[in-house]
Amino acid sequence: MSKKHEPGMAYDMKKLHKVFAFFSLAFLMAVVWVFLDDYIRPWKAIQVEAMKIEKQKIAEKIAAEEKVISKEKLALLETQLTEAEAKVAARNSDIVALQEELKLLKRDIKEETIVNGRLNSDVAALTFSWENAHAHHKPNADVLFAKLRKNKQLFAESKERMKELQNNEKKTNKKIAEIESEVVEVKKEISSITMKRDLLNKSLETKNITPLFAVRNAPFVDFLDPTIKIKQIVLENITDDRYFQHVPKVDRCITCHTFIDKEGYEDQPNPHKTHPNLDLMVGANGTHPMKQFGCTTCHGGEGHRVTDFNSAAHIPANKEQEAEWVKKYHWHEPHKVPIVQYSKGSVEAGCVKCHQDVQYIPGATVLNEGRKEIEKFGCYGCHKIEGWEHKRKPGPSLEKIASKVDKEFFKSWVWDPKAFNKHAKMPRFFMQDNNSSPEFIKKNIAEVNAMTDFIFAQSESYKPFMRYTGGNKANGKKIIGEVGCLSCHGAQEFALESKKIDAHKGPYLSGLASKIKSADWLVSWLKKPSHYQENTIMPSFRLTDKEVNDVAAYLLSQRNESFDKLKFEPMDKTARDEILVTYFSAFDTVEVAKKKLASMTDHERTMELGKRSVGKYGCYSCHDLKGFEGRAPIGPELTKIGSKPLTQFGFGHEYDVPHTRDGWIKAHLLNPRRWDRGVDKPFADITRMPNFNMTEEEAHKITVALIGQVSEKVPLTGVKRLNANEEIVKEGMKVAIKFNCIGCHQIDGMHGDILKIYEDDINEGPPRLVNQGHRVQSDWFHYFLGNVYKIRPWLKIRMPSFEMTNEERNKLVALFQAKAGQGTFEEMHTQVTWEPGEKEGAKKLFKQLDCVSCHSAEYTKDEPVAPNLKYAKRRLRASWIEEWLAGPDKILPGTTMPSFWIDGEAADPDILGGDAKRQIKALTKLLLEEGHDFYSPDDKNANKK
Repeated sequence: MSKKHEPGMAYDMKKLHKVFAFFSLAFLMAVVWVFLDDYIRPWKAIQVEAMKIEKQKIAEKIAAEEKVISKEKLALLETQLTEAEAKVAARNSDIVALQEELKLLKRDIKEETIVNGRLNSDVAALTFSWENAHAHHKPNADVLFAKLRKNKQLFAESKERMKELQNNEKKTNKKIAEIESEVVEVKKEISSITMKRDLLNKSLETKNITPLFAVRNAPFVDFLDPTIKIKQIVLENITDDRYFQHVPKVDRCITCHTFIDKEGYEDQPNPHKTHPNLDLMVGANGTHPMKQFGCTTCHGGEGHRVTDFNSAAHIPANKEQEAEWVKKYHWHEPHKVPIVQYSKGSVEAGCVKCHQDVQYIPGATVLNEGRKEIEKFGCYGCHKIEGWEHKRKPGPSLEKIASKVDKEFFKSWVWDPKAFNKHAKMPRFFMQDNNSSPEFIKKNIAEVNAMTDFIFAQSESYKPFMRYTGGNKANGKKIIGEVGCLSCHGAQEFALESKKIDAHKGPYLSGLASKIKSADWLVSWLKKPSHYQENTIMPSFRLTDKEVNDVAAYLLSQRNESFDKLKFEPMDKTARDEILVTYFSAFDTVEVAKKKLASMTDHERTMELGKRSVGKYGCYSCHDLKGFEGRAPIGPELTKIGSKPLTQFGFGHEYDVPHTRDGWIKAHLLNPRRWDRGVDKPFADITRMPNFNMTEEEAHKITVALIGQVSEKVPLTGVKRLNANEEIVKEGMKVAIKFNCIGCHQIDGMHGDILKIYEDDINEGPPRLVNQGHRVQSDWFHYFLGNVYKIRPWLKIRMPSFEMTNEERNKLVALFQAKAGQGTFEEMHTQVTWEPGEKEGAKKLFKQLDCVSCHSAEYTKDEPVAPNLKYAKRRLRASWIEEWLAGPDKILPGTTMPSFWIDGEAADPDILGGDAKRQIKALTKLLLEEGHDFYSPDDKNANKK
């Protein structure tokens, strides 16, 4: 029989009390757990660990400092200090008496200060009263005046007493200091020896974990003055978009990355490691100091979240690191974070959003290489990228292709460019993962045949202007290796040089005899490329007819015999018609599509499929083709791909691809057709992006460049703002990159890839353009770019002649002017003014220094090994000549030009009073006076001033 409940109760209260007690205890435990979970954060342990590391480092510094301190000297000083203190103690009674005197003086000074202040206020008040009474002729004016005079006298007497008291105070302090001077001096000397050690010891004490440390960081008390706390940087110039509002960026990464901006911790493991290259990043004196740029500005991720390792959205660089993080930090993919951190090796992508509209960013090696690869593979041709619109199409024009290559070659080339040349930049569209079935191959063959017929049918007629007469192959090969062809072209027989240069502006020079339809076309092209294509960037090397024929002979000896044997399959007209029906039925019924097809002739069907296939594969994006002018690139825009939501990347069944933006992009670059694996798609819908056969490294570099293309808007205060000169340099570099000037020339320490193949690159390679805007006169430079002539006769490499527009030449000239901070025009020295004896001294110097032994042109009949000095007047700036003569090796280390004025000493102490500056100026004047007034040897009768 159950126990009765208490009157009025529905349940047994004793049971309810037990239930309530249980839940109360559970709730209390939950509260304690929540509190502890919030209090015991992983970053606190990291900071304690950092304190131990810092303590160890300080201890090492103290030990090092102890070794530096001279024990003998310190012991001697301490003995002297004891003796000095004994002397002071002996005169203790004198010091006590003086201190008593000083105490009385301070009392008197204080009292006199009060008297002085009162009298000063009385004088001010009486002055006002008297001036008012005097102005209004009041009867008490004379009485007030008498009081004023008396108070002024009392005030003056008080000031005199104050001066006397203060002087006595100084004398007393001086007497005390004289007694204690020996002790003070010895203590000062001891402090100079031990100060650094003592400061380190004090710093070491702050790193001890004491009871006070425990109290300061205890629960409920740690809000007052904790030692362990979240550290943050608040950036005013850079913002974050938080819930549709831009707020200052807050980075708390330094909470864990404790020594990121401090030298001396490079040997520590992460997160206690010093940031690499402090001069560029993070360092207080670096280009991007941490307090102005933070961390996530460059690295990405969520810098304000420090709950645990995962909250900041760290991304591993590879599978090994991922496995390590999973084990150590329980890492998982940050699915809900819009901007995750860049993985190691990809951080340079963060430069792009602040350094906009520039192609090369100093210090961003991987990013710059990635952009170079984008240009090499022509990605910008099919995909719009803001800032790249000025670039020419990556492929050659097909408007006159029928006169250049044979139809059969064209078909086999389009089908598989790598079969002809493994270095070909033209990608492979066919025989890929998603179109290698017999049915699709048949249709692809039909498309290639149709495209070829269509492109050749509308090809413009062209007739070579020069005939090939045969030549010397060996000399042709020599010319290619010497004049500068390798700065733009790779070549099989120059494999080592090609590897060093990695030239990509022009096609690889292998198997050309299998490619070129007419030898006459080749010699005409080599003689004057613009004759065939007006907008070509291929320059003229001003080759003689014999040289042209020799080069052609060599190139025509290069055949690809295996490619020559290929015979492309004829078109399957049934496959052609099937494809056309699919096109026609896109917006109509199949029956209507078949009727439309039936109304067309065989030729019309081929032309229709050819035109549609050109559009389908986007040939017009890379090549100029009649009828496709003005069409938008075929591929999706890549300007903001770094911010494209991860959910919009189709990973398909490719589960081995990392679920990240950069993971997808890299996998896509390596094999664009992989996403169609395991998917049943009709022929019309398969992925069309071609395969470039990139290496892992090439794909990685391009990925870094692309993931930096984000939609994140950095406020103008946070963006790198180009000044007027930098804007000019940016526009000029576009021209320099277009014509590949940077392939040969090193510009102020950057670029000049061809220099790698020379043993003596200073004297045998293309001239390094160091401070070029100061070196040459602007009008000469503009002229030279359109009228190239030989300046350094000993060089085998040649400056080519480009078909530049006047605007392009102006931009190049302005580029170097802006970099050197020079004005546009140099004052023309039509008449040199000589000081007495200066000209004679200059002539003596010119003869004594034997300048004509190298600069022999127009002086002797010897072979010149240095530029013609007669053209310095119109070519070089006078100020640069003086700077060059003063120290050629300072401007161009390694130059063969000797330095005659070493360390500012005179070249000859007996000339012009042994004044080095006068000698240099006099020699410069001589060059200007004897120089020609025209630009070049071919311009003697033109441009005279």
